[in-house]
Amino acid sequence: MPFKKFIKILCSLFLWLFICICSVFHETTVYLIHQSHGQIYLLTHTQSFKEYADESAITEQQKLNLALIEEIKKYSVDSLNYKPTKNFTKIYNQKNAPVLWVITASSPYKIEPFYWQFPIVGKVSYKGFFDKEKALVLKNKLICDGYDVDMRSVSAWSTLGWFSDPVLSNMLNKSKGNLCNLIFHELFHATYYAGSSVDFNENLASFIAHKATLRFLAGDSTELNFYKEGYSDNKLMDEHTAGQLTALNRYYDSISAFESGRKKLLKLRKISLIANSFERLDLADKSRIKAVKNNILGFKNAWFVDFNQYNSLQDSLEGVFNKIYQSNLPKMVQSLK
Repeated sequence: MPFKKFIKILCSLFLWLFICICSVFHETTVYLIHQSHGQIYLLTHTQSFKEYADESAITEQQKLNLALIEEIKKYSVDSLNYKPTKNFTKIYNQKNAPVLWVITASSPYKIEPFYWQFPIVGKVSYKGFFDKEKALVLKNKLICDGYDVDMRSVSAWSTLGWFSDPVLSNMLNKSKGNLCNLIFHELFHATYYAGSSVDFNENLASFIAHKATLRFLAGDSTELNFYKEGYSDNKLMDEHTAGQLTALNRYYDSISAFESGRKKLLKLRKISLIANSFERLDLADKSRIKAVKNNILGFKNAWFVDFNQYNSLQDSLEGVFNKIYQSNLPKMVQSLK
């Protein structure tokens, strides 16, 4: 068979295969096209840190944070064994407006996430949108289907090294410790990511980022103490949430045989009691309690799905970190890489 004819047949087969895949996975294909468009728009509208600082009226603290990001990146590779990436080398000016919205959902009477299936990353319990209206359409559809839904804007995300993820300008408003944690978290996703294991990936990135932040801030006692105070509040809320989540699942089991109307009323009453229970926590920053209560009342089971996704495995990971890696963070990162 002539080589040109062979190539033509091969291209035709690939085109036919592509059309078949798109027809079977039409919704996913359309979604990925929209997401690619949003990602490409961001990547083609970024600036260097210097260009952004020269053109924008930024504060002295924001300038310090721009320099800090470069320090964090270097430290993550040189001192923690992170994989080198081109992430966070440019900045996108979001002009104080959200750029990405994320949807998570849960079954109404069980803390059980709704999953979507994607190429490469596999099964995931969230879906992101650069278009808020499209996110709202999915949110309303899931609510109509009976799910509890959380829709929120996010301050950062990772494309796992597939693209050069930009800094978002609003990141520069964070405290030193919180910015460190955020950058270490997102950079770690490009170092390690297990397909179809969202909860483990996010919990691990949260754990590594916290330990990395403590190490990075060791020479700055003021910022380290401020960060630790905020983390202590987080830890207190996480422990309380874990207990409430266990009790809530048992409660759902106890009302499973009730008729729909009564079950819904009992659920709302229980959710309200859980939200109010956070007022008993002795937090350093009491203002956080109101936001937590509003989120629990609004998102219901989906709020607990978010907790499981990011914070439910921290104690287990601490045990592994201490016993297997002898509290050696670079060693742990290297073994995962």
